[in-house]
Parts: sequence; C-alpha cells; structure tokens
Amino acid sequence: TKLLEMALKKEGLLEQYQQKEAIVEDEEWEEACVGDVIGRRDREQASLGAMGAAQWSGQWMTRPHSLLLVQNYTNVDDWIKPLKRKRRETLKRAGREAQNFTIITKPIRGGHPAPHSSYAHFRCVVQHEVRLLSKMYGASTNAFVNALAESISRYIGTTRMAGVIQEYRDVSTNKVIGFAHEVSKGRTTRGQWFYCDDYAAKHYVWFHSVLDLVRRAIEDDRIDVVDLGPSGSDAFTDLKAQYGFEAVVDWPAVADYSGDFLYEEDQNEDELGDDMIRMIEKLVERQAARDKRRKND
Repeated sequence: TKLLEMALKKEGLLEQYQQKEAIVEDEEWEEACVGDVIGRRDREQASLGAMGAAQWSGQWMTRPHSLLLVQNYTNVDDWIKPLKRKRRETLKRAGREAQNFTIITKPIRGGHPAPHSSYAHFRCVVQHEVRLLSKMYGASTNAFVNALAESISRYIGTTRMAGVIQEYRDVSTNKVIGFAHEVSKGRTTRGQWFYCDDYAAKHYVWFHSVLDLVRRAIEDDRIDVVDLGPSGSDAFTDLKAQYGFEAVVDWPAVADYSGDFLYEEDQNEDELGDDMIRMIEKLVERQAARDKRRKND
C-alpha cells in the first residue's frame, strides 16, 4: 500500500485515488444491511397488522382496501386496455421510463437481515415522507421533524416484515432510488409499502411498480387478487380507482388471505419447531373439517 501511495503521489494522482477510495467506502457503508436477524415466523407475525389481519380474523374493521381481480386476465394488456386514455398513456410512460432505472428482486429471507435494512433505503423512506408531509402541511422544520419520526417508524416496520423487495436503482449512478415491498398470502398479493426519493417520484417509478406487480400477479397461477391496501387520503384512493383498483369495505370477502404466505423456493431457512407446527396445523384443519361435517349432518 505504501509503495502504491508513493507511486501515485509521484504521478500526482494520490488525491484522486483517495477520493475514489472514500466514495467506494461511502457506497459500501450506505448499502450495508444492518437490520436484525429475524426468523420467518416472526416476520410473518409482524406483517399481519399492516396487511389488515384484524378484519379477516374478525377483531375489528379496518379501512377499505383497493383491490384488482386478475384471475380472468390472460396478460397485462387485458388490464390496461379498458382504462381511460390518459391512464394508459401514464402506464406507457412508466414503461418507457424503465430505461432510466434497473429493478432487482430481493427476497426477504427468514434468519437474515432484511435486504433493504440499509441507509440507502432509509434515505428513500425519509425523502418520501418529507415530500408527502410537505405537500399536506407546507415545507417547515416541524413538517421535517414529523416526517423523520414517521420515517423511522415505517422503516423499522418494513424491515421486520416478510415478503419480497423490488429495488429500483438509477441506471447511470446505480444509486437506490426507491423500493416496493410486496407480500403474498393465500391467493392475494399485497403491495405492502412503497417508498422513493425525489428523483424517482418524477420518473413514474410508483406507476411502474404497480404495472410490474399486476403483470407478475397475472402470470402467477396462485394469485387471484392484487391488493394495494388502504390509502392515506381520498385522493390516493381515487387515483388507484382510475387504474381499476376498487375500494372495498368488506375486502376479505374478495381478497383471499386464508392460505399460507407464499415464498420462492428455499427463500427461508428451516426453523426449530417447523415440523411440529405443521403437524399441529394439519391436526387443527382435520378437526375443523370433522366438526363441519358433523354440523352438516
């Protein structure tokens, strides 16, 4: 290393080299995953509240969810064609903008830190919340502090949950500009969270994430419904409705969440007690089937 530094200094390149080294270190620091190591079952449990399990389990009513039924679509064009012209053009623009970013699918694995538990992803959450609260209440120090507090809570929440991350990066800088967090359970795939920086907000990344989610749901025989969840405002509910997502009060009657969480093969490590839990679940299902037959008889 000393010889390298001496040679670079002689050629007048040492300062440039040190700056490059600092940039590399900054990038590594920004993207280091520092989240807790959380098992699959704990991640699934942490996901249920945001998914609205209180309503499908009969505890209390949640807000209406915006749903799109996809089981009768053969391809994504079947969804796009009936939309109004302006909406079709927006989705087309989102498809064109895809040349400006790359999308990387990153499964959230039980027994590992979340793939989005880094400063680079936290920065996207902060910019997203600052932008939203500034629009609602105006740009101010108070709005920023509230947005930062909200960002911390939301960041901790998303990095503790199960599912898959669709990570968006700027094609020229390779910088993380946003991410969509998706969770699939039963016969429903849920767009759980979406956060992006200011650059991505201007380049139709949210629209692209919805377009891509619907496309993949149509191609997946296991999925019947895409759920974009509740909205923070009536305006956002209306925006989803313009793309075919109907706000449904009794959404568990439409979106089937009754099955298992869906994963890629080998996405999670086996956990202690998994076999015993599966056996208990099968016994409970068998007993419930017996009780149902007796009631019918």
